[in-house]
Amino acid sequence: MSARMIAVALASAALLGASAARAAGPTVTVGHNRIDPAKVSIKKGESVTFHNVDEMPGGHTIAADDGSFSSPPLKKDESFTQKFDKPGTVHIHIVQHPNAKGEIDVQ
Repeated sequence: MSARMIAVALASAALLGASAARAAGPTVTVGHNRIDPAKVSIKKGESVTFHNVDEMPGGHTIAADDGSFSSPPLKKDESFTQKFDKPGTVHIHIVQHPNAKGEIDVQ
C-alpha cells in the first residue's frame, strides 16, 4: 500500500470517528441530587450518555418520567447511553433522588 493510500485511509477513519462521536450526543453527569446539565437538546436519532460521578449504595438509576426508559443502577464512574428516536421533550429524574430532574429536548 502506498503512503498516499495509507494517508487517505487514515483521514477517512478519522472522519468516520468524528462522525460517530457527533452522533453519540452529549454526556450528562448524574450524582447526589443533581443532573448536569439539567436540560440538553439533541436531534432525533442521537443518544445521551448518563455518567454517574458519585457513590450511592445500590447505584443511581436514571429514568424517564413517562416510563419510556430506565437505566440499570449505575455505580460510581459507570455510564448508560440512551438513544432518542421520537421528537419532543423527555422529562427525566434520578430514581433515588426524585427531586433531581432534567429534560432532553429531541428535535
